[in-house]
Amino acid sequence: MAEGRSSNFRHQTILEQLSSNGQVFVHDLAEYFNVAQETIRRDLTKLESQKLLKKVHGGAVNIQSKFERNFSERAKVAIDEKKAIAVKAAGVIKSGDTLFIDFGSTTVEFSQSVKMINNLTVITNSPVIASIMQENPTIETILIGGQFIGSQYACLGAIALRNISELFADYAVIGVGAIDVNRGIMDQNVDEAAVARKMLENSDKLIALADSSKVNKHAINLVTGWEDVDILVTTSKDFKIADKRSAIKTKIILASTGSDAE
Repeated sequence: MAEGRSSNFRHQTILEQLSSNGQVFVHDLAEYFNVAQETIRRDLTKLESQKLLKKVHGGAVNIQSKFERNFSERAKVAIDEKKAIAVKAAGVIKSGDTLFIDFGSTTVEFSQSVKMINNLTVITNSPVIASIMQENPTIETILIGGQFIGSQYACLGAIALRNISELFADYAVIGVGAIDVNRGIMDQNVDEAAVARKMLENSDKLIALADSSKVNKHAINLVTGWEDVDILVTTSKDFKIADKRSAIKTKIILASTGSDAE
């Protein structure tokens, strides 16, 4: 905990956290600096006036990334955790299954693991994931069209949503921007959240993937509540869903990195 400290120190630390994580939260910063949340809100307002960040509900995001870090930056975070999550999640899938896979750094790792399973049908809005699946000739790959967003390496928007609505799958495998113990799974990007929501609507089961950096956080878009999450694969050992009724449905699979005990 960084007790006291000047506003300049807080501002510099906030910008450093934004650079590393892409977003910050008022509650977390207030605890870290041991100051009132209103103090943090004033800090964020000041930094926004200098065009150094963008305030959102509950915190702020990196304005330089247009509210979302690009894939190259996201892919560098928690690499070992994402690989462990990918292996555990792929263990749920069996030959003959049909999958929706949305685009994200964790779902790319999942695709690298699941491509070893023969005779799948994979539906994705990501050319990157479609290319990975083509390494296994027994996998049928359907690439969803739409507006291609280069920073996210994905097709989004109305066309993508319409394409998804015409298809159905056994599983929707979704990368998570944030998971909130009370609300459910969340995303910082409106269009990505809409794609994830449509995929889960047209699937029998939802598998959500979240490394520990996403746990006990929140974002501006709710993808869905816990009542719709069938499986959560995470590296967070202490995560528990607040709603006991929803927790009955959601199976939590703990993925461990090589240095952790199973």
